[in-house]
Amino acid sequence: MTEQPHRDQLREAFESNEHNTPDPAAVYARVQELSLKYKRRRRGAQIAAGGVLGAGLIAGAINLPAFLPANQAVTNTAAGLPAAAPATSASASPSTENENLDAYTEAGYGYDDAGKLAKLWKMSDDDRIAVKAEAGRRLLLGETLPIQPSPDAPVEEETISPTQEKQFRAFFEAGYSWTEAEKLAKIWNIKDPSDAKLEAGKRLLAGQTLPVKPQKANVTAALEEKRANAFFRAGYDVSDAVKLAKIWNLKDAWGAKVEGGKRILAGQTLPIQP
Repeated sequence: MTEQPHRDQLREAFESNEHNTPDPAAVYARVQELSLKYKRRRRGAQIAAGGVLGAGLIAGAINLPAFLPANQAVTNTAAGLPAAAPATSASASPSTENENLDAYTEAGYGYDDAGKLAKLWKMSDDDRIAVKAEAGRRLLLGETLPIQPSPDAPVEEETISPTQEKQFRAFFEAGYSWTEAEKLAKIWNIKDPSDAKLEAGKRLLAGQTLPVKPQKANVTAALEEKRANAFFRAGYDVSDAVKLAKIWNLKDAWGAKVEGGKRILAGQTLPIQP
């Protein structure tokens, strides 16, 4: 699978929960987990192809609100004993946490290991990223964990064709999300909603109308994103957006990106070169 579908998964996760207003720390922790999943998926493919050693894919559905970090501090660092109050992803700085998580992965431990350690250390099994970070911290201190590593099985990367990429893009740029994909899958008797996205994108590119309408808010957001992407694809960057915002008397750089992309898609020339 290319990087685009992973960005789509992140985007859908936020869109489907945008009204739930989760705690910012929880959002950050979940995004970190998703990022690490993708990194390990790529490493898993390298293993399957005879490449460097690393951890494989951590399987699991995206459920943003369920990943809520605890707020505890470490007092017992003995690796073989339950930790009375382990450190969590919310209490560590991003750089320190990443180092801990990398140490955990490089030592060969996987997702199931985090569940076992959560039980031993009496940590929340719902926040395995915190368990991994705590385990990595101990490993960096030279401690031995109470269980042997059992890395996740490596998986072979799935790839998509340029045509499928266009179909996915057409689906999302029209404002559709996973919710509509599930509905379309039922209507078209397609087992996997991801395949329904491809079919929907194919029909949209052919100028057809789908039997399900996207949410208005998503349509607006998707149009802005499409225009902003056109702005960047034309070679412009954030500093250019700041300049254009001043020229056009716009409130912020994002508005300039959207306006610039709109004009570029209409075949117009912007007042500055990228």
